[in-house]
Amino acid sequence: MWNYSFTFPSALILLILTGYYFRRPRLPLQMNKTFLTLLCIDAMTLLTDYVSTRLDENWTEFSIEAGYTMNLAFFVFYLARIYWFFLFYLDVLENHVSLPRWLRRLSPAVFVLSELIALSSPLTHAVFSFDAEGYHSGPLYQVLYVCFFFYLIAAATLLLRYRRSLPTPVGAGLSGINGILIIGNIFRMLLPQLLVMNTFCLMAILVIYLSFENPDLFLSDRGSAFNTRGFEFLQREWAGRKNYRVLAFIIRGYSETRGIYGGMQMDRGIGQINDFLAESFPDCLNFYLRNGSFAVVGSEKTDCRAMCETITRRFQQPWEALGTEMMMKPAFVEVRIEAGSPMTDRINSVLWLALDSAGAAEYAEDSSVPGSINAVDRYLEERRAMDAALERGGLEVYLQPLVECGSGRMVAAEALARLRGEDGRLIPPAEFIPLAEKDGSIIALGEEVLRKTCLFIRDHDMEKLGLRWINVNLSPCQCMSGDLAEHFSVILKETGVPAERIHLELTEQSIIDYSLLKNQITALQELGFQFALDDYGSGYSNLTRVKQYPFKNIKMDMEVVRNYFRDRDPLLPTLIGDRDGGDGKGHVRHRLRLSAGLLLLKTHPHG
Repeated sequence: MWNYSFTFPSALILLILTGYYFRRPRLPLQMNKTFLTLLCIDAMTLLTDYVSTRLDENWTEFSIEAGYTMNLAFFVFYLARIYWFFLFYLDVLENHVSLPRWLRRLSPAVFVLSELIALSSPLTHAVFSFDAEGYHSGPLYQVLYVCFFFYLIAAATLLLRYRRSLPTPVGAGLSGINGILIIGNIFRMLLPQLLVMNTFCLMAILVIYLSFENPDLFLSDRGSAFNTRGFEFLQREWAGRKNYRVLAFIIRGYSETRGIYGGMQMDRGIGQINDFLAESFPDCLNFYLRNGSFAVVGSEKTDCRAMCETITRRFQQPWEALGTEMMMKPAFVEVRIEAGSPMTDRINSVLWLALDSAGAAEYAEDSSVPGSINAVDRYLEERRAMDAALERGGLEVYLQPLVECGSGRMVAAEALARLRGEDGRLIPPAEFIPLAEKDGSIIALGEEVLRKTCLFIRDHDMEKLGLRWINVNLSPCQCMSGDLAEHFSVILKETGVPAERIHLELTEQSIIDYSLLKNQITALQELGFQFALDDYGSGYSNLTRVKQYPFKNIKMDMEVVRNYFRDRDPLLPTLIGDRDGGDGKGHVRHRLRLSAGLLLLKTHPHG
C-alpha cells in the first residue's frame, strides 16, 4: 500500500502558487516560460502519480489498457519534470555567463532516450508491465534514477564550473534546488511506498519562485511598470537574438524637480507616468529605470515617433499628486536593436549615456535623440585605451612650443596628453579628458603627464633646447585632491627634477573656489612650483580675482584673440597694456605684456 499523506497538501500549495503567479505581470523571458512549463509538468506528474498509483492498487477494477495508459503518462511526465528542472538551471546560468552552444543541443539526449525506453514498455516491458495480476516493475526501471541523477550531476558540475561568475544569491539558489532534488530522489529510492518525491519537487519549485521567479523581483514599486532588473534581464536575453525598439525618456533636471516638489509627490507622479504608459502602449513592455528615466520596449514595427508625440502631449499637462500640480519635460532617446547587435552592456551604455546627456539639457527643446551603437563603441574604446595607458604607462606626452611675442623665440613648452585607441588612432583630448574627469582617472592621468615631463627634463639639455620651463595642465578635479602636493613631491624626488622647471597651468574653472585653491597653491609653492592661467577670458573671473593668485603667465583664450582680429576694438589691447597705443590698430603680436608676467598666445587646435 502507498502512503498518500503528502499528496494533497502538495497539490493545494502548487495550486495556490500557480494561481498567484498567473495573476501577476510577467516578462516574456525564456526563464519565465520554462518555469511556467515546469509548473504544468509538475501538476500533471502529481496528478498522474496519484491516479496511476490508485489504479495499480485496484487493478482488478480497470482494464490492462487503462493501466498501461496511466502508468505511461506518469513516467513521461516524471522524466519531463527532471529535464525541465535542468532547462531552468540553464536559463538562470545563461543570464549571467556564456554557456557553450552545444550544451543545449545535446542536453535532451538522455531525456529522449529515457522517454523512448519508458514508452516501449507496452512492447518490451522494459520499465514496467501491466497484466491480469497488476503492475510489475521492469528490468530497466532504474532508468528513472539514471536520468534523474544524470541531470542533477550535470547541474552540479555547471554550478562548480561557473560559481565564481555567479552572484552569491544565484549560486545559493541553484545549490538549494539541486540539494533538495537529490535528497528527494534518495527518499524515493529508499521508501518507494511513500509518495514524497512530489513534495520535494514542490520544495525545489518554491526555492525557484523565491529566488528567481517572484514577479515582484522585476516589478517597480511605483505604478504599472517593470524595474531596472527586469530591463537588464530582458536586454540580456533579447540582445542579438531579435529585432526590437527601445524608446527611453528622462525627466529633464530630475534632481532639481524632485527637490522642488518633494520626494513623496515625485514618487506619486512617477507612478502616474508608469500607469499612463501601460494604458497608452498595452502592446509594449514598460520600465521605470532610475532617477526619473523610463523605457518602453516594443517590436521592430513600433512607431517610436508617434509614441514620442503621445508622451510629449501628455507632459504638456500637469501631473497631480497630493494636491500638487507638477510640470515636467521629457527628453527622448531611441535605440533600434537588430538581430546580431552587440552585447547588452553596450546597448545599455548607449541608453545611460544618452539619457544622462539628454536629462542634463533642462531647457532644451523636446526632441528625439537617436542612440548610436557607434557612439558607445567609441566610449568603450576610450575607456579601454585609458585603462591600458594608465596600467602600462602607454600615455603619450607631446610638447607644444610657447613663443615669446616680442622676440618670436621659443622660450617654453606645454605638455599635452595624447591617447591612442586599439587601432592606433589618436583619440581627441576633447573626448577622453571629460571621460577621465567623470570617472576620476584624471588624477592618475595628470600624475603620469607630470612624471613623463619630469623624465624629459631630466634626460635632455633644456638650455640647449631653449626651454626655460614646461607647462603641465592641472585639472579642476586634481585641485580637489587633498594629497595633490604630496603626490607631486614624490614624483619630483623620483626624477630629481627641480619644481622650478614646471609651471602648473590652471583654468578659470579651477579658481572659482578661492579658499580651496589657495591652500593647494600654497602647498605646491612650498615645493617650488610656479603657476600659469589658461584660457583667461572664457569664464567669469575678473582681474581682481586673478591678481589674488601668483600666476607667472596668463594665456588669453583663443576666441578672445580671434575676435580681436575679426573686429578690432580697444578691449584686448587695453586689457593687456598694448604699448603701441591701444588704438585698436596696433599689432597685438608684437609686444604684449602683463604686469604679472609674460603673455603667451595659445593657438593650437585642441585648446
